[in-house]
Amino acid sequence: MAGLDLTPLVVGFLVFSRVAAMLMALPFTGNQGVPPTVRMALALPLAAVLYPTATGAAVPATLPDLVVCSLGEVALGVAMGFVVALFTGAVGMASELISNKIGLTMAQMLDPMTGTQGNTLGALAQALATGLFFALDMHLGCVRALGASLLSVPPGMVAAPLAAGPVIFDVATSVIALGAQLAGPMIFFTLVVNMSLMVLGRMAPGLHLFFSIGPLLTIGLGLLVLGITLPVMLQVEARALEGVWEPVARIVQAMAGG
Repeated sequence: MAGLDLTPLVVGFLVFSRVAAMLMALPFTGNQGVPPTVRMALALPLAAVLYPTATGAAVPATLPDLVVCSLGEVALGVAMGFVVALFTGAVGMASELISNKIGLTMAQMLDPMTGTQGNTLGALAQALATGLFFALDMHLGCVRALGASLLSVPPGMVAAPLAAGPVIFDVATSVIALGAQLAGPMIFFTLVVNMSLMVLGRMAPGLHLFFSIGPLLTIGLGLLVLGITLPVMLQVEARALEGVWEPVARIVQAMAGG
């Protein structure tokens, strides 16, 4: 037992730490509705499949070094998954803006996946984001990104765990702009409807159009315009999702100390 080589076990643990951390941060496997046992069941075989790519790993010699290395692997995995989650969250952000503008914010419901209160458009956005995620084979892209990260940054070689901050900040600003872009047509539409109702209210103040038919008109026409513009919104979101791997690669490079 004294000559037992624990190197494969240690390297496997580091690979598993990175894989499990990314799964925890991804938008769907990281939700409250996904039990931890399911994440474990996904992470273990995935780590076993990716283990052969972990060549050139820096094996820690002591237990404190192992803890430090595993924390670095967790930080890298979380950063990679969080960037993907930010891009998929642009649809949710747009749905919140649209719901607020057309008057659906009072129709609240419990989202079983996130465990939070959300509106009906938010649930629709969650379903659409999930469909886009798998339609664009982003689940396979996450596996490829993990494999590429293990090749460029072998286990135990994460040199700068905090270097992902500037990249994540840039991604967050881009996602906010993307969410506003997706909701832009609906924001413009509600502005036109409200201004038209205000003008009509000035012309016929006794009818109280803004308060009597305004909410019904805004919701009805808003849902109609949303149905018309939804395909274009999904195309814009799909193009954005296809470009998510560039910031993921930047994070890997930054945390490698490059």
